[in-house]
Amino acid sequence: MISAREVVERAGVDVNILIDRLTSAAAVELSTVYRYTILTAHPLGFADKELRQILKDIRDEDRRHFDALVSRIYELDGRLPDDIRRFLEGRHAQPEDSAAGAQDPVTTLIEDIRRAVHPYDGLCDLTEGRDQRTHLLAQAIRNEKIEHQAWLGEFLGTGPPGRFHRGFRGRSPFLIHLPITHEETEPPT
Repeated sequence: MISAREVVERAGVDVNILIDRLTSAAAVELSTVYRYTILTAHPLGFADKELRQILKDIRDEDRRHFDALVSRIYELDGRLPDDIRRFLEGRHAQPEDSAAGAQDPVTTLIEDIRRAVHPYDGLCDLTEGRDQRTHLLAQAIRNEKIEHQAWLGEFLGTGPPGRFHRGFRGRSPFLIHLPITHEETEPPT
């Protein structure tokens, strides 16, 4: 039987580069889950409760993104380091110019969300027309990252209204429809 790695290689994708990019994206997702958990512990000032809920919803979706990325990495015969410190301390752990050290948690959130779309644009470009499974995964996550930007924009009054839908936020609406989504990445019903 032919492996997923062989299928993708035959389609002309350098699987080692693909796994490296998927690993980078997974590390950023995991570190984002951690950062947003910490941010929800901070006093957030104005509209504290609403902002906390947005953070929790984004964190929940990012955890699902991490799970789906890891599943795809292993399908391609990739592997994550057994030592989480090696995984997170490596070049994969932080997005470029990370605002993780910013004094204002809202500034950190804005910068993280703004930057979160770019890795998935690159994954879409790398896999378009050659690796449908990874392409759909990257596209779904990218769409959810764009939604995260919209949620925050609406909250801050800088985005279009009407994007908050009860039962929609935090449920990974694009990711859950993919065949690569495993049970543990699906939101509770």
